[in-house]
Amino acid sequence: MDDASAAELRRLRARAYGPDADLLEDPAASSRLMELEAQLRAEREAERPPVATASSASGTGREPGPAAEAQSPDAPAADLDAEAADDPATRRLWALVRMLTSRLPPVATAIVAVSIAAAIALTASIVWGLASLPMISQTSASRQVATLEIDDDVAIPEGFFGTTSEQAIAYEYYGLLMAQSSAMSPNGESECLIGLDEDDLTADGQGVNGPFYYGCRAGAFPATIEVPLDDTAPERLRAQFPEGGALQFVLQDDRIGVFWDGGATAA
Repeated sequence: MDDASAAELRRLRARAYGPDADLLEDPAASSRLMELEAQLRAEREAERPPVATASSASGTGREPGPAAEAQSPDAPAADLDAEAADDPATRRLWALVRMLTSRLPPVATAIVAVSIAAAIALTASIVWGLASLPMISQTSASRQVATLEIDDDVAIPEGFFGTTSEQAIAYEYYGLLMAQSSAMSPNGESECLIGLDEDDLTADGQGVNGPFYYGCRAGAFPATIEVPLDDTAPERLRAQFPEGGALQFVLQDDRIGVFWDGGATAA
């Protein structure tokens, strides 16, 4: 290798391995570095004593085994390059691998190549799994029609589903009585939203003669209830939404968002 090529190799190595490495952004320079590295390896191999020839002359007659096949540092990468020839990102990755392993022993180079191939295969399988996952939409064509604040005029009976009068937080929406209570939650701590027709509440305030709706917070999901606008819903509530459908009530802090599906019917 002449002086000019040696100087060029030093500059390219600095761009590949130095603190300000930027060679991956320059495909032409990456190719040139690999070319010079290959040239340097060939020249060094030519200068070494012909050990392989001497072994052959000794008459051992042994066939090259798997270890001999693993001594070609570029073989695993070459096979994978052929499979990923249409993927520029993969080509750049293998170019970097060849640069970084050019001075490693052959066996170490083979181990690195196999490890990276396994990582690429695992990543591809994960991406494929996510891409093939059927997506379920969490949203519908509903729109918010009201925001409810705490109604101090709503009377909550003592002991109403485990709620004391001091804890009573109640709301009312066209005959639908709602209250916050943690007594209904599985762990007794999560906030829950309870809903029922106020006319269905028993005289002692401890029972319900009709539909009962409740939902509790779970992790990041807020407490919600869904009320179908059929003949089981409060009459005043149905009158406000003659098109029917359903309402969803979402508890957020001390407010309740009211959402209507526009009278949509299930597909």
